[in-house]
Amino acid sequence: MPAAEPKYESKPGWWITKQIGERLGLHDYFNYNDFSEVIDWQLKQMGTSLEEMKKIGVKEYPRKSGPLYLGEGEEFKFNTSTGKVELYSVDLADEGFDAMPVYKAHPEPPQNFYRLIYGRAPMHTFSRTSNNPNLWDLMSENAVWVNPKVADLWGLKKDQEVWLKNQDGAITTFPVKVRVTERIRWDSVYMVHGFGHSDKKLSRAFGRGASDEELITNIAVDPIMGGTGMRGNFITFLKENPATERKEDKA
Repeated sequence: MPAAEPKYESKPGWWITKQIGERLGLHDYFNYNDFSEVIDWQLKQMGTSLEEMKKIGVKEYPRKSGPLYLGEGEEFKFNTSTGKVELYSVDLADEGFDAMPVYKAHPEPPQNFYRLIYGRAPMHTFSRTSNNPNLWDLMSENAVWVNPKVADLWGLKKDQEVWLKNQDGAITTFPVKVRVTERIRWDSVYMVHGFGHSDKKLSRAFGRGASDEELITNIAVDPIMGGTGMRGNFITFLKENPATERKEDKA
């Protein structure tokens, strides 16, 4: 139950959804005045009510699926081909996979390249909010985090703009500012995902920072469960605009 009443003009999610639905002509799907009516109906299907739950807080029901724990000496067969707890998976072995996890060394960066690490910022949701005026005001572009040792090696300074080039020759469309910080390892760089938009209709986000997606050309796929690993990409720094260099080469 709410600990306090909402302040000012705050509206709950159900109210916003109901308003949108009704304005789209979907009145029949929102046949209630307050969502507490829906909660009360749901609870009554379980043999209680909103009024009762307000009073008691928690209601216990007898288990229908048997005891929660095994009894002492009770035999039990697990849902595996051997009927046992398997540290060595017989099913995986039968399919030609490693029956137990086997360490495989991840690829290391070539000389003068650094592992690309990407992540999130607390004020943004992936790349969907970088043009939002309020959130853009909090963070308008990303930066590439560079360890001080690497910055000294390359002669990079705070807020200096660089282009990033990966191991396959992919180059960021836009430059990104350097952030010199101990918060990243010397063999890696870090970028916040969701910047470097190339659509000019995004009036605020266009051309702000660099896109990590442009640099992720090597994707590792787990052969057993299909999971993907995208941190096997490596970048190096370009201090000069590569577009200018290409024009000079053509000339």
